[in-house]
Amino acid sequence: MQLKKHSARLKYAVLLLMALFLLSNRGFRTLIRNSLEYRRLKNQKVKFEAEKIRLETRLRTMKEPGRIEHMARKELGLVRPDEIEYRFPPPK
Repeated sequence: MQLKKHSARLKYAVLLLMALFLLSNRGFRTLIRNSLEYRRLKNQKVKFEAEKIRLETRLRTMKEPGRIEHMARKELGLVRPDEIEYRFPPPK
């Protein structure tokens, strides 16, 4: 019984010393910091790649014939020089 108690205490003491050694080691702290930074940058890369795909898809749709004219008419309210625009009040 006494031996088990001492061996458990010894295990905890060794673990505590290892933790103190690793945490006090500047190289290990730098390794952990770099690992966290790598993980953050990897996640950011995935987000940017998804954004790139979305923008490429939008660019392809913008290149379709008549799409730019449609967007200019709809969003900016532009008309051709020879056209007349009629505006009606919305129904009540």
